[in-house]
Amino acid sequence: MTNMKTTQRGWKHVGVLAAALLLLQGSCVLGYSPLTFHPPFQNMRVEGWNIMGSTMVTEQFIRLTSAEAGQEGAIWSIDRVPYTDWEVEIAFKATGARYLGGDGFGLWFTEKSEVFGGTFGNQEDFVGLGIIFDTYDNDGKRDNPSISAVYSDGSVRFNHDDDGRKQIIPGATCKINYRNPRAPIMAKVKYQDGTLVVSYDMRSRGVWTECFRSTELVMPPSYFIGLTAHTGQVADNHDIYKLITLSLDAEPAAAPDEDTMATDQQHHPGETEKEQQEWHKDDDRHLQRFADAIARFVEMSPETQALATEARRQLLRDREDENAIDADAAPIMDDDGMGGVTGGDGLGQHFRDEVSSTLTLIQEEIKQIAHEMRGTITLAHAVTQGDPDNEGGGGGGGGLL
Repeated sequence: MTNMKTTQRGWKHVGVLAAALLLLQGSCVLGYSPLTFHPPFQNMRVEGWNIMGSTMVTEQFIRLTSAEAGQEGAIWSIDRVPYTDWEVEIAFKATGARYLGGDGFGLWFTEKSEVFGGTFGNQEDFVGLGIIFDTYDNDGKRDNPSISAVYSDGSVRFNHDDDGRKQIIPGATCKINYRNPRAPIMAKVKYQDGTLVVSYDMRSRGVWTECFRSTELVMPPSYFIGLTAHTGQVADNHDIYKLITLSLDAEPAAAPDEDTMATDQQHHPGETEKEQQEWHKDDDRHLQRFADAIARFVEMSPETQALATEARRQLLRDREDENAIDADAAPIMDDDGMGGVTGGDGLGQHFRDEVSSTLTLIQEEIKQIAHEMRGTITLAHAVTQGDPDNEGGGGGGGGLL
C-alpha cells in the first residue's frame, strides 16, 4: 500500500469506496455460518468438524469413501445448528464404475452425531432428518440414483431392500442421475417455517430445479449436521467439495446506541429529523457517485491510468510545497467554518485545498486497492480451478473481474 498521510475522513472514505469496489467486482463475502467448509483444505483438517472412518481430506475436496468395498466415512459438525430456519448447500461428486455404484451418502440433521450404522453410514435409530443420495437400485425398479428425505423419531429403520420406500417422507423423492458428472453437482436443502425444500443444480451455474418439498415438518429442538457414506460390494468415490450453511432467521432490529445516534446518524446535534433524512439521501447519492467513479477508473486503459497517476503526483507535490509555506500558520475559521479566505460562494481556500487533497489521496489509494484486489482475486480464482499457473481462470466461472 502506498505510504502516504491522509486525514481521518479520507481513510473513512477509502473504506467506503473499497466496499463499493467489492460490490462492483461481485466479490462480496457472505456472512457464512461457522457450520461451513470449503476448499482449500489445509493440514488434512476441517476446522469445526470431526472426521471419521475412511474419510480422507484433500486440498480440494473431502472423500467420505473411495471406490472400494466395505468402507464407511463421515464428517460431523462439532457445534449444533443455532438457527430455527436455515439453508444448506453442498457440492459433491459420486464417481465409479460406469453402470453400477453404491451405496450412496446421507446429509443429516440429527440429535446425535458420530455414531456409525447401517443407514448410509449413520446409525439406524437416528432422530431427525436425513437427505439420502441413494445410488444403488436394490429393488430393481430403476428409480436410482435418487434424492429423498427420511424423518425419524428414533423408531424408523431404513429398509435397503426396497430403497426405503416406506420410510421416505411421502412425495419427498426424485430420480436424478448425478453419478460420474464432469463437474460437482450442487444440492440445496432449505428449511423455513416448517417447510422442507430440496433442489439441485446439475451444472453448478446457479440454475436450481426443485426436487421435492414437504410441509409441516417439525425438526428436533437441537441437532448436528453430518455427512456419511457407505459402500457395499459395488462402490463409488463419495466426494464433498463444500458445505455452506446460511441462517434464514429474521434478525431482530437492534436498539440504537445513544452515542452512535449522536455521532453517526446526525450530521449535527441540532438538526431536525427532516434535515437528517435529507443528509442521508445525499450520502446515498454520493456513495453511488463514488461507486460509479471507481468503476470508470478501474476500466481505464493502463496508459490513461499512468497519465492520471502522474498528474495526481504532481498535484501532491504542489500541495506539499504550499503546506510547507503555511506549516506554522493555524487556519483561521470564519463563522461558517470554511476557512480564513472565502470566495464568492462562501467556500474558504483552506477548505478547497483540503477537499482537493483528500480526494486526490483517496483516488490514489483506490487505484492501489483495485490493483491488489485484481491480483488477489485472479490468483484465488486460478487456485479454485485447480490450475495455479492459469491466472486467467478455467472454464465455468466466467471470470471474476
